[in-house]
Amino acid sequence: EPRWAIAYKFPAIQSTTALEEIKISVGRTGTLNPYAVLKPVSVGGVTIKHAALHNEDDIRRKDIREGDTVIIQRAGEVIPEVVAPIKSKRTGQEKEFSLLDKIFDSQKQRPACPVCGAEVVKPEGEVMYYCSNAACPAQVQERLEHFASRGAMNIRGIGESQSAMLLSEGLVKDAADLYYLKQKKEQLLKLERMAEKSVTNILNAIEKSKETPLARLIFALGIRHTGAEMAEILAKEFHSIDKVANASREELLSIPTVGPKITDSIITFFRQKENRDIIERLRK
Repeated sequence: EPRWAIAYKFPAIQSTTALEEIKISVGRTGTLNPYAVLKPVSVGGVTIKHAALHNEDDIRRKDIREGDTVIIQRAGEVIPEVVAPIKSKRTGQEKEFSLLDKIFDSQKQRPACPVCGAEVVKPEGEVMYYCSNAACPAQVQERLEHFASRGAMNIRGIGESQSAMLLSEGLVKDAADLYYLKQKKEQLLKLERMAEKSVTNILNAIEKSKETPLARLIFALGIRHTGAEMAEILAKEFHSIDKVANASREELLSIPTVGPKITDSIITFFRQKENRDIIERLRK
């Protein structure tokens, strides 16, 4: 096959360091994601302070504990991950990880979302725990970042810090509000690190994103279990966001690569009033 058809795998670069603590972040679909807080270490010339840990089952399977000396790996541009503990370096002071213990709220006497305090749920047949509150500030920010990201609507200039600032200043509440920012240019110019040129570039990028193909919009909406490939399949099948939103269970299940789990998450997403409202406002 031609050379360009071969996926080049960057060699993984490894290093060892102390895993000081396991913390929990909340993802855009509400997933509670454990991550490692590390003693800063250089891996391939980049200083690493945090690394991915995937989920509790994975942590248990690898027997990773707080206080362990661990092997960290970074391959290409991928987020660094904890590969394994070095068990020979254990002192007996290491702590086994339990997600429910970590998020237990002593006042509420139950596990709670570490960001908003809402109830935590674990859907049947899934390994992840979820924050049950769709309005959780962490979820709202992650959804906004995802919507603007390169693989989604590709709105350059709206990353983590800008998303946080736009939300905290009350300039946006959700992704659809981005398209109304041109009416708030004066307020944008008053924000930190937002000079005339930055604001103009962001507003132009927002305008340009209106030409984004349907598949990217579906992906940008952040429907649970619907990644970029599935978004492509749905776009080819339905040709418009309205047809995806109104698709019946039977129509979705008739698509070869769409199973019950994806079907349920698509139907649930479009049944929620706040999601339909976002699509309605995006249309304008």
